[in-house]
Amino acid sequence: MQKSASLLCNGAIETRVLGLEAPAMSITGSGANGIIATLPLYAYSVLNHCTNKQLYQATALSYLICMYIKEYSGKLSAFCGCGIAAGTGMACGLVYLQQGNKEQIDHVIRNMASSITGMICDGGNHGCVMKGMAAVDIAFESAQLAMADVSIESVHGINGMSIEDTLKNMGEIADPGMRETEKVIVDILKKK
Repeated sequence: MQKSASLLCNGAIETRVLGLEAPAMSITGSGANGIIATLPLYAYSVLNHCTNKQLYQATALSYLICMYIKEYSGKLSAFCGCGIAAGTGMACGLVYLQQGNKEQIDHVIRNMASSITGMICDGGNHGCVMKGMAAVDIAFESAQLAMADVSIESVHGINGMSIEDTLKNMGEIADPGMRETEKVIVDILKKK
């Protein structure tokens, strides 16, 4: 299931970075965000015979979580919104499709915040496929742990005392947190 989700998702990302003509649902200004927030949930739902209603609700949750994080991180930053924001949204959608509760969604958000938040963005390129693979893999692992009621506790790292605080903290890693990183990335790219 995880491999099917990764192949579908990351094949679509590769199609985008190669410039091939294929439509993609954009969210928060990014086609790759739309791909990561949507396609792994679609793959999971097909393989597990979920209803369209379940898929639509999980996708809506994924989008809302992605948008919430991006509200704090901004549309463009040195923060890989595709992996972090869309990946976290997708992880929440996976928990939803497994009939997880609010506490388990909190668990998956804390697991994602504690694991993937530092991923950088260095522009749309072939590296996006690798970042997408990492996002899908950690989302599935985080969801599996969350469904077993296992998570990184709120007192650790950037996790907040509430779901909202954790999501806000994830976004703030990008802005203001990664402003200097963004300058360094741009300098590196200029030297090429």
